[in-house]
Amino acid sequence: MSNNRSRLPSFLRLHLTTLAVAIGERVKKGTFRPCVETIPTSTLMGCFFEHFGFRDFVAIGFFDEDSYQKKLHTYAPFDSAIGTAKLPLVIEYLAPKDGIKEITGDIYVAASDETRCIFNDNSDYLVSIGAMRSKGFGQLRLRLKQEVQPMTKIGYLRGRLRENDALAFGIDPKRDIISPNYGYLFRPDMHRISGHYERAILPGTILEGPDFLIGEEYQYDR
Repeated sequence: MSNNRSRLPSFLRLHLTTLAVAIGERVKKGTFRPCVETIPTSTLMGCFFEHFGFRDFVAIGFFDEDSYQKKLHTYAPFDSAIGTAKLPLVIEYLAPKDGIKEITGDIYVAASDETRCIFNDNSDYLVSIGAMRSKGFGQLRLRLKQEVQPMTKIGYLRGRLRENDALAFGIDPKRDIISPNYGYLFRPDMHRISGHYERAILPGTILEGPDFLIGEEYQYDR
């Protein structure tokens, strides 16, 4: 089947570094906020809109597994209306492994004239993502590593992307998803005050797509 596919789009591979980051799962109740270990397309869409003003950037990110560990931070939000702290929240976050200076990873951005103009050999950006930014979490430094032309691969998805973002990665949901693991990701409105949930493709999905999206390969004869 792969021989009948059109060529996959090219991507800008950005190198990232950070000291701590908390990209939380959205939960309605409870005092524990778990942290995801990749950077979803929804998170980066909001980040790039905030910092660069573009709403249509499609990107996904991955942290190097040998560069981070999970830790917990207890935080008691203050309610100024009643002058007291609310019930403490326990927030899971990623921190550098012992003996390592910072977390490292890569972000893949769909290549276009706009993204090539922003991310070039001279670019060096500091952007913010995730929760607890006022506490120093989520500061990412981004530098262009290279432009890549991915190969097609079949296997288990290792990231989180909205289904509507799949085509930007050269993935046709009807054709290329073999065994889905669906969930939902949040799409903020242009003011980032509210928004709505959209169906998403989550880790564990078996699909055919760019090699950087695939973790373990899957042998499947269509």
